[in-house]
Amino acid sequence: MAIIEASEFPRRKVCGEFMSAVNLELLDRLEAGVAVRAKAGPEVKRVGLFASGPGILAGMPRAAGNAFGRALGRDVLDGILLDTARNAGADVFQPWRAVEIASNGDRAIVRIANREGQTSLSGQVVIAAHGSWGQGRLPTNLPKSSAASDLFGFKAHFRGASLARDLMPLLVFPGGYGGMVWADQDRISLSCCIRRDVLTRLRKEGGAMSAAQAV
Repeated sequence: MAIIEASEFPRRKVCGEFMSAVNLELLDRLEAGVAVRAKAGPEVKRVGLFASGPGILAGMPRAAGNAFGRALGRDVLDGILLDTARNAGADVFQPWRAVEIASNGDRAIVRIANREGQTSLSGQVVIAAHGSWGQGRLPTNLPKSSAASDLFGFKAHFRGASLARDLMPLLVFPGGYGGMVWADQDRISLSCCIRRDVLTRLRKEGGAMSAAQAV
């Protein structure tokens, strides 16, 4: 087994970062649960919905063992998962990128490259986990077209917040939605999605130089 990862770790990634309790059961089977629990934020026992006007609060469902979901930054979680795969015997190529996939009988030949050169790997199964908007020349890099309804994701971490540690607020606003949750290292993770056309309008109205400034 080989894992080809294009980025150096640790790296940040736009993500809500909350994991439901059933995912913790899966992480236990992968032998990553202990490390995740040791680093993750507090258990999330309540969820809230906030828009204009009063908010709504509700209890979160429990999983086996009375466990609740928790949040962990992707800059931490991805490293744990990669180390777990490496310890299980996977060969890790990082930072490398898959640039070509070809068939050879019942096997696939994957050509990978980095700044120093390139090499080829052979296997029966290839999982191209480059994301739906990943760019490249692989057969799984499908053509994309932009639409006004496209959602752009944003994420930021903050410290010193007064949010209750067991509460995950969900935020709803015209053209998008988001949420906040206590993650690892005593930091709040704030993430949101916003429509392309709404973001464009906000940038024009506010004179923002960047999309992040508009959000």
